[in-house]
Amino acid sequence: MEKVRVYVADRPAEVRQLLERSTIWPLATETISISSNEDAPTTATLVDHLPGHPLPSLPENGWDLLDRAAEMEKLWLDQLHADSMGDLLCIGSSCRIHPEAKLIPPYFIGDDVLIGPDCEIGPYAVISQGALLAGANQITRSHVSPHSYLGPVTALEDCLLVGSTLFNRRNRARIDRIEAHIASDLSGTHPVVPLKDRLLALKLYLTSRSSQGSSPETFHTFDGLDLRGNPGHGLQVRRSWLPLVWKGKMQLFGVLPRSREQFESLSPDWQNIISHATVGVFSYADCQGCHSPDEPDEALHAVYQAALPPATLRSAIIDFTRNLKPADLSPS
Repeated sequence: MEKVRVYVADRPAEVRQLLERSTIWPLATETISISSNEDAPTTATLVDHLPGHPLPSLPENGWDLLDRAAEMEKLWLDQLHADSMGDLLCIGSSCRIHPEAKLIPPYFIGDDVLIGPDCEIGPYAVISQGALLAGANQITRSHVSPHSYLGPVTALEDCLLVGSTLFNRRNRARIDRIEAHIASDLSGTHPVVPLKDRLLALKLYLTSRSSQGSSPETFHTFDGLDLRGNPGHGLQVRRSWLPLVWKGKMQLFGVLPRSREQFESLSPDWQNIISHATVGVFSYADCQGCHSPDEPDEALHAVYQAALPPATLRSAIIDFTRNLKPADLSPS
C-alpha cells in the first residue's frame, strides 16, 4: 500500500493537519472533505475505533464523546505497553524529565515535554508534545494536550487539559480561562504573517481614508483578541485592524473575529470548527457579501473556509481586497 485517501466530514482541516505532521513513512495520505459519512465511497472503511477493539455505542453528547476518546486511549496505552518495545516507544524525543519524577505505566509522553520534580505520571496518562508540568503534579487517567502548561502542585484525574481550558469528565464540568499560573497555552496565539500580506495590509491602510472623531470601541473576541471596532459593523472597522497585520499580530486572511455571544450562538459542531480556524481581517464571507458575524449566512461561509486548506480560497479573498475602494474601509 502506498497511499490512503481519508474522507472526513468532521473538522477535515484538523485531520489534514494531523496527517501532514504524522510520521507514517513512506505511506502517503490524501484528505478529502465531505459533508457527511454517507458521501464517502462505498469501498471506504469507517474508522471510528481502534483495530480489534470496536466501540459499538455512539456518543449522544460532547461528554460521551470525551469518554469514548478516553476509552480508546486507554486501549491504545494497554496495547503500547504490552509490546516488547513499549518502554522505548512511550517517551518521545528531546524530553526533559526530572530524575525525581515517577512514571507509572501505562503512559505516553510526546516530544519536547518538560516534567518537573516530584511529578507522578500515570497510570493511563498522556502528556502531548511541548507540554510543561511545573512539578509535584499528579496525572492519572488524563490527557494533557500539546503545548499546555500545568502549574505546580496540581492534580488531574479523569481530565482533559487544553491550554487554559479544563474538562473534568467525572464531574461533567468545564472551566475556561483558568488563571495563567495554574494552566495556560504555550503554543502562542499569533502565527507568522507572510511579508507580502504585511505589505498589502500597509497599502490598504495608506490608501483608505482615516476615520474622524472619537476612536472606535474596544472589542474582545471569544478567543482573547482585543480589536478596535466591533466586527458587527462590517467593513467600516477593518482599517483599524490593518496595523495588527504588519506588526505580525493578526493574519490578513481568515475567518472573521466574533464575540463570545456570537460564538455561542452557533451549533456545537460549528463552534468546534471555527474555534480552530485562523482569524483574519478579510474572509471568504466578505467575497459573498457577508461582512458581519451577525449576518445569517456568514457562519456558513466561515465553516466552509475553515474546513479547507488556507491556500484554497486565498486568491478569491485577494481579488476581493484589490477591488475595495478607499471609502469601503472608512467609517461613515
